[in-house]
Amino acid sequence: MANLTEFFTQLNTDAKLLDAYKKDPEATMKAHGLSDKEIKAVLSGDAKVVSSLVGDAEMKAFLLIVNPSE
Repeated sequence: MANLTEFFTQLNTDAKLLDAYKKDPEATMKAHGLSDKEIKAVLSGDAKVVSSLVGDAEMKAFLLIVNPSE
């Protein structure tokens, strides 16, 4: 099971994963073993909640893609 930090890192380096995420973020995160809590946090776009899950309070390492279809 991937953790959220690992998933974000892979999302940044894997074009196929990013394409899948753009088409269906929830299914892509589930397929990579993220918990329902992690998925809900990412889909909410709430940076404070996501940062608490990844341990990066300032979100320096991540760009949150809330609605990739827009």
